[in-house]
Amino acid sequence: MIRILGIDPGLNHTGYGIIDFVPGKHVHVTSGVINTPKGELAERLAYIYTELAKIIETNKPMVSTIEKTFLNTNAQSSMLLSHARGVAMAAVSTHGLQCREFSTREIKKSVTGYGAADKEQVKEMVAFHLQKVKNAFKSDEADALATAICYANTSILAGIVPETLASSGKSGTAVSRRSGSSSRARSQWTKKLKEC
Repeated sequence: MIRILGIDPGLNHTGYGIIDFVPGKHVHVTSGVINTPKGELAERLAYIYTELAKIIETNKPMVSTIEKTFLNTNAQSSMLLSHARGVAMAAVSTHGLQCREFSTREIKKSVTGYGAADKEQVKEMVAFHLQKVKNAFKSDEADALATAICYANTSILAGIVPETLASSGKSGTAVSRRSGSSSRARSQWTKKLKEC
């Protein structure tokens, strides 16, 4: 089993979602939205960092993943989003977590099968993957969970073997390695999962 933290960054609303994954099964652990209070930019960024740190320390994910920044027609909005994203990445990094990045299109394609899916389609398929009722999650929450599901769905195919699977009891640190052969990586995955 591997525990994955997905993050959908935003200055006003940062979605987070944690799932447990074994090949073929995604299990919802916790999720929600960090709603940042009004105030100075530095204070708001510090709030995002602190809240994410609490979530990591409480739930002890093994790896993390975040959506890549996309270019917005509004330069100011893009800059603020980048600030929030940087703080989120700093929070996971200071807790020893690897952080993989996926584009919006990669996430949507992995979760829905269609890279241009709309938000409602993403919400519906996230609920389906996690065996929850339709509209079980808010949009930012669903986007974060979709990012975690994308990580899970692509890990084996990419030949990534989380080394922490072999050692239980470590608190939320993870390192991944790329195998020269994806088939060999899948067999290593299976072996390690049986040991858990």
